[in-house]
This record gives sequence, structure tokens and C-alpha cells, in this order.
Amino acid sequence: MNMLGQQLHPMIGRDAERAILNRLVADVAAGRGGSLLIEGEPGIGKSTLLAHALASAREAGCEVLTGQCDELGQRLPLSVMTRLLEVEADSADPRRAEAALALDQPQEAPGWTMRLLAGDPVVAATEQLLVLVDRLSASGPLVLAVEDLQWADEASLLMWRRLCRASVQLPLLVIGTCRPAPGRTELEPLRRDLRSQGGQSIPLDQLPEAHVAELARLLAHAVPGPMLTERLRSAAGNPLYVRELLDALARVGALHSAGGRVELTAAGQDVGELNALGDVIADRLASLSADARDVLRTASLLGPEFSVTDLAAGAGRGVGSLLAVVEEALGAGVLESAGSRLRFRHGLLKEVLYEAMPTALRTAFLRRAAQELMAAGAPVERVAELILPVLGTAEDWEWEWLADNAARLVVRAPTAAAELLEHALRHARPDDPRLPVLTAQLAALYFRMGPLDRAEELARTVLRATADYELIGQVRWLLSTIGMRTGRYELVVENWRAATSDPRLGPVWRARLLTLVALARHLLGQIGPARMAVAEALDEGRRLADSTAIGYAQLAESVMRSRQGDQAGALAVNGEALAEIGNDPALVDLRLILLGHRVIELDGVNRLQEAEEALAQARTLAERVGATRLSMTLVQSAERYYEHGHWDDALAVLDEVTDLPPLWRLSRHGLLSLISARRGRWQEAAGHLDAPGDRKMPSGGPVAAAYLLLARSLVAEHAGRLPEALEVLAGLLTDSYAHDVGNHPEWLPALVRLALAADDRQMASAAELAARQAADRQPRPRTLAAADWCAGLLHQDAARLLAAVDYHRTADRLPDLGNALEDLAQVRAASGELDAARASFREALAVCAEPGADWDVHRATARLRPWGLRPGNRGHMRPSSGWEALTATERRVAALVAEGLSNPDIAGRLLLSRRTVETHVSHILTKLQVRSRHEVGAVAGA
Repeated sequence: MNMLGQQLHPMIGRDAERAILNRLVADVAAGRGGSLLIEGEPGIGKSTLLAHALASAREAGCEVLTGQCDELGQRLPLSVMTRLLEVEADSADPRRAEAALALDQPQEAPGWTMRLLAGDPVVAATEQLLVLVDRLSASGPLVLAVEDLQWADEASLLMWRRLCRASVQLPLLVIGTCRPAPGRTELEPLRRDLRSQGGQSIPLDQLPEAHVAELARLLAHAVPGPMLTERLRSAAGNPLYVRELLDALARVGALHSAGGRVELTAAGQDVGELNALGDVIADRLASLSADARDVLRTASLLGPEFSVTDLAAGAGRGVGSLLAVVEEALGAGVLESAGSRLRFRHGLLKEVLYEAMPTALRTAFLRRAAQELMAAGAPVERVAELILPVLGTAEDWEWEWLADNAARLVVRAPTAAAELLEHALRHARPDDPRLPVLTAQLAALYFRMGPLDRAEELARTVLRATADYELIGQVRWLLSTIGMRTGRYELVVENWRAATSDPRLGPVWRARLLTLVALARHLLGQIGPARMAVAEALDEGRRLADSTAIGYAQLAESVMRSRQGDQAGALAVNGEALAEIGNDPALVDLRLILLGHRVIELDGVNRLQEAEEALAQARTLAERVGATRLSMTLVQSAERYYEHGHWDDALAVLDEVTDLPPLWRLSRHGLLSLISARRGRWQEAAGHLDAPGDRKMPSGGPVAAAYLLLARSLVAEHAGRLPEALEVLAGLLTDSYAHDVGNHPEWLPALVRLALAADDRQMASAAELAARQAADRQPRPRTLAAADWCAGLLHQDAARLLAAVDYHRTADRLPDLGNALEDLAQVRAASGELDAARASFREALAVCAEPGADWDVHRATARLRPWGLRPGNRGHMRPSSGWEALTATERRVAALVAEGLSNPDIAGRLLLSRRTVETHVSHILTKLQVRSRHEVGAVAGA
């Protein structure tokens, strides 16, 4: 008979730890979030401590959601997070149903599709789940608890870190438990992020002997005698071990209670030692019937939670025949209810069952369970979870299923799909007709998740193995896309030449490939051939009524028109392309490219609101589909904020960009360094310059590539190393930066100014010539203004400088306006127009003060001092705390927070990304010195 209550989980000791949890629960109930990681060995009391905290949270009116990671689920991204947040299509909660709909990617066709290149479903799913958390938190305090993080997949660990960050500014408490896991290096960034966000970590040690005795007294309803106390020392202060050991002794009749004392019986003294927790748990399981143990072995393969239907399918039995077994397991305390599903009462019960099976038997169970779930039509990720551990012994039974479900699997579980497909390619028959299609799917998957060289290798394998003209075209497109992404434009041209000599290539793919050739040749400087290719591709696309070919051809035409100075024509063609491709999910990447170019063109003709709206569309689309261009879109947003003087907004966006590829990390550090330098924060600037190391930005690299160059020059200039500053900035005139200077001609006046300061008129003339040539090639307002600016500096021509000032004032480019006004003031002062110089000087200082460009103010003051011009009262400086410390954007965000809007709703109102709003709210809390969104509302209403 079991003398211990199965549901009794008393908490002995842990007073300090409980106090921490009670405070965190009280805080979240009051609207102040937090994060906590509880660490310790198995059975040490992590789950019990957590259970007491969650019970308190429920009593305090918090919504409490729990999840548990599983060792077999590490290859399945976000599986624990979807279970945690109860995301189901048939949920009665419309927010959860909406999230489930967003996460459910439509079933792909059996073959390869261009959509595989468009986005990352894991990134998109993460964003959708975070949006759901925002919305749930907006309804009231929310507690999320995830156990066994040492087994979490990488995507779930990343999301847990982002939840910890979000908890700083939401009524959200994030709690995780974790065992020691020396092999999992991903846990250290998790701990580091936790500390940086003000979170806490609780390490649980063994209970002292007095607390062990008290726990035994509560469990046995009597004081343990000397022999039992001695026996319990083998528990090493582990509460679970104490509980299971007492339960094991009770089951075999080795305990006797009398007079309020419990002691080992005489027979109990002879019971063999149970010195390992695994032995104690195995003893518990041995008391079950053979039928129950057999079914529970299957259950141990099904993840941390499972339904009776899953269990029936895995065991190959009817649901009705399992009811008695499930009741027996529930009564014995092996299983427990988890809502409508079941789970093991403790993860160690599941582990012991799993590990106790001989390898051959475990393999047989996994194979049988996988085959039964296949037949039952279970989700592909659940089947993959069972196949992966037995890949070494797999035969042909999994091949048919994989061939039918690969397209779905690469969307739902890309890492698992890659492993399964690699295995299939190694073991499939060379003459299997499905092999080329699966190889192409794997190539497309590697294009999305890397490595690109493996994607290219597999694509070339397909070309040698198939006669399918459609598949050949798709793989040729993949190869050209790899060339475009990596800047290997010669590869695009080479692939085109090989494709045109291949009679298997269909006309649709020929037209599509021709559009990429046009773009590649344009970037290689082959303007004439590029124009001919565009015209031919556009004609073919229209003849074939193929939106892909038409859209890419129009993209190339729009870019070429822009380079010729025809902004109106470029915008018109860009709009035609966007209308042509519509919202085709296979053309997400093209739509993002078009929107990015549209932002640049609209900005160039001062249609600023339209540019902001186009950029917001791009951000929203990239986040929704997890597009690989999301990082690029965010950097473009930050660059635009920088150019218009919204430097705090730029920093907020750059702060949220954490997953950039190497080249784009250089751009991010360059922009961060330049803002720091212009604000006079030289240590920060130097830190960002050192971060990328000695790597150089290649020609045609990402936007803002030359920001590193500009920042290095400013750092050297500030240190008094004028020749070095000039030498660094002279890099703008090299071929490596021609692409960047073409997009940013306003950088050249800085070179002219520096050259004149260093008395290097030859360098100043070279920079002025470069600006003039850029204006001749692309006679846009921006390039014409840069040419006027450079000529005005070189020839001390105030009229031409005034023209540049007028342009930057109209275009709302505050940082460049401040610099142009500074130069105009210097030229006017040198010519004796002191009153006019003083007016320009004062305006320059006022403009520079808006984004906080302290170094610009310092330099302008030093340049104008020889003429007796002084800055005087520069006006009110923004304080570092309080409502006045908020930027204009932060004030708008704070007002909407005060209205009770969630971050996604605020993002929609202000045309920002959800993550940018999240960053703004964190800054608002810091500046207002408050800890909750409710308190922001109080300050805003004061």
C-alpha cells in the first residue's frame, strides 16, 4: 500500500528562494515584469519551487502558462513554445487561433518551389509567437514558465532570451528551470542576457539534514527514527530522492509507524540499498503491470506531453483498450493530467523508462511508433522526432513518407528536414525518380539556412541527374540567386551561358534567368548588355504572361532609370512591378527588394511620408514571413533615421538587429560608431570600430558600408591626426566605395572640407570632380546638391553652398543641413559677411543640437572662432531623465502605452516594427525611472 499522498508536494526550507519568487509574482501582478532562471540537479526541487510560485501567481490573478522541453524535441524548432502558448487553430481564444493561422504555412506542392528561397519560417514563427505574448500581456499580467531548458531547441532558447528582454517593459514574468548542462554552450548567452536585463538566477543546492528530516516527517506523517534517518542520508539532500525512497520502502512494507514515529522494520533493515535515484524510480515502475509498463515505454517516446490518441497510435492499439492502463499509471503517480493531455509526473520517470530499454528494443519501439503515427496522419514534426534517433537503422519504410512530406517538413522543422534529407540522399537508389526533386529541396533549404556552398553543390548535382525541364530551370535560378546574394555576379553570367546552351531549359525559366543576368551585368558595369537583356526579358515575360520574369525585369529597368537620374520613371516602373507581382508568396524576396528601392527613390524626391510607409510595408512583410532580407530592411530603416537626424530612433532599430550576417554586421557597427563619434562619445565609437576587426567591406557590399570609413576618419580627426583622417576618408574615391558614394554623394563634401583643412587642394579638387561626375551620371536633387556643396567649399562660393543648404532643408536631412550651414557660415565669414555668417552659424548650432551632434557643434565653433563668432546660448539641452528626456518618437509611443495599446498595435499606428516599439518602451521606462507601463500612463497624464 502506498502510505504517501501522491499529490503531496510539501516545500521545506528554500525560504530565501521563495522570497525572491514571491516578490517577482507580486511585481508582475502590479504590472512590473521580470525574469528568473532556477538551476539545479534533477530532483533538487526546481519544479516544486516553481509550482508554489505558479500557484501564488494564479491566486494573484495572473494568467499562467507552462511548458516543458524534451530531449527528443531539440531538432524541432519552437515546439515547446507553441505548446506553452497553447497555439491551436481551434482555440476559443481568437488571439491564439489567429497566431495558429499565421504559423500554419500552406502545404507546398510535392516539388521544389521558389517560395523556399523567400523566407525563414522559424524566424516568422518566432515573431508571431512574440506578437501573441504582447497581446496576452496587454490583457493582464502573464507568467510563462518553461522547464528543462537544457533540452530546448536553439530557436526556443533564442525566443526565451527575447522574452526576458520583453519582460523589462511588459507585465510579464518569465521563469525557466535548467539542469547543469556543460555541453550546451547556448545556455551561457541565455544566462548573460538574463543578467543584462536585470533578471535573476537561483541555484538550488541540497537540503541540510534538518530539512530532510522535516520533509520525511511531512511525507510519512511521523517523525523518522534513527535507522530511517540514517537510510535517508543516501538521498544526499535531494527532495525527490527522499520522496521516492520513502515511497519505495513503503511499497515493500519496510516501514512501521507507531506513536508518531516511523522506523524501518526488521525486514526493512535487510532490504537491499537503493543508492541511485534511477533504482528507486525503477522500483516504482516495477510495481506496475507488464501491460502498463509496455504502454508507458511507448509514452516515453512521445515528447513531454501527449494525448491518448497519440499514445494509442504509437502503441498500435485502440483508445478503449488503453483506458485501464492510463488509470493505473495515474493512480500510481507515474502520469498526471496536463489539461486535455497527459504527461509524466516527473521527467525522471520518463527518462528511466526510455534509458532502461535496450537499444534494440528502443529502436523497435521508435520505429513502430513512427510507422503508426505515419499511418494515423500525425504532424510531420512529430513523426520526424521519432525517426531521427533511429536513422542509423532505418530501411525503406521511412523513404515513402519523406518523399511525400519533405516540402511540409522543410517549413515546419528545417533542421530535422536537412538531417533526414541528407540521410535519404546517401541511401536512396540512384535511379529513384524522386531523388532529384528531394536534392533540389535540400539545396533550397541550405540556401535559406546555410551553408551556401553546400546549396550550390547540391544544385549542380541536380543538373547532372535530371531531364525535367522545370526542375532544371528552378535549379538554374537557385544558382543565379546564390551568385546575386554573394556578390559573385560573374557566376550569374556564367550560369546563364550554360543554361542557354542546354536544350532542356524551358522558355519561362530562360526569361527569368535573363532578368538576373541584366542585374548582374549592370552591377558589373556592363550597361549596354544590361539594357539589352532587360528589354528582351521584359518582352519574353509579357509574351509568356509570367509575373516573375516581368517583375524582375521591371526591377532592373527601375534601377537603371534611377542611375540615369530619371527618378520619376524609376518610381513609375517600380510601382508597375509591385502591381504585377501582387502578394504572391513565392515572390516575397522580390517585393522586399522593390520596396527597398522605392524607399530610396521616394526619399530622393522628398516624398518622405510615402517613403516611411513603403519602409513600414517592407518591415511588416519581412517580419511576417521571416524573410532573409529582414536584417537588411532594418539596417535600411536605421540608415534613413540617421540621415533625417532621428538618431535615437536609429539606435533603437540597430539595438533590435541581432542576427545579421557578417557583412551586415560591419554596416551596423559602422553606423553605430558614426553616431557615437558625431555625438562626441569617442570611447563608444572606438569600441564599435574595433568590433569588426580588420575586415574590409567589399565593393557592392551592403548599404552604409562606408560608415566605418567616415567614423574612422572622425576619430582620427578628433585625436588631432589630420593626415590620417584625410587618408582614411580618401578611400571614398576608390573603386571599392563607388557603389556607396553613388548612393551617398553627400559624403564627398566632408572629404573636401578635410582636404582643405589639411592644405591638400589636389585631394579637395579630386573630391569635387567626383561629386560633379556623379551629378552628371545621375542628375538627381541629391547628387546636384552634393556637387554644389563641394564646389562651394572648393571655390569659397556662398551661392552654391546656399543652394545645397536649401536642398537639405527641404529634404529634412538635418545632419547634412547642419554641416552645410557650418560650411556656409565659414565661407561667409571669410568673405567679410559677418552678420550673414553669424545667422548661418547659429542655425547650424540649433540644427546640430537636435540629434545631439556635439562633435559637429565643437568643430563649427572652432572653425568660426577666428572671426570672433561665438556660440552664445545654444538653447535648452535635452535632460537625461524625465518626460523632457524623451525623443519625439518616444513621446508618441508613451502616449499610446498610456492608452493601453500593445506593442504590435503601437507599431501599426506609428509605422514601426514591433521590436522597435519594444526597444522604445524600454528606453521610456529608463528615462522616466519607472518600472511598468501603468506608471508610464501616470507620468504621461500628469
